[in-house]
Amino acid sequence: MQALTFKVTTIRLPEETIEALQDLTDKLQRERSEVMREAIQIGIDEMKLRLTLELYVKGRVSFGRMAELTGLSHRELHLKLKQRNIPYRYGKERFSEETQQLVG
Repeated sequence: MQALTFKVTTIRLPEETIEALQDLTDKLQRERSEVMREAIQIGIDEMKLRLTLELYVKGRVSFGRMAELTGLSHRELHLKLKQRNIPYRYGKERFSEETQQLVG
């Protein structure tokens, strides 16, 4: 397993955010920098998902491409669509994918 490389960056946050971060850090009993890294990663993943869902709704990416861009499985993406009341587009591409899977 390759060791992670860390870089230092500075960010200005509102006092309320710092207090919420400290509260979360205390409750989780973890290092503040570790909690911050995880929170940022969760935020990045969510923003990536939102952008990809927006492209999907506009018809600019397929369901399969959306899975590639987000790194989520088809099952996870179906759940995300359902949670956000986004209809599943069953287009020619998806039909071809499923036909290929059935045929072998």
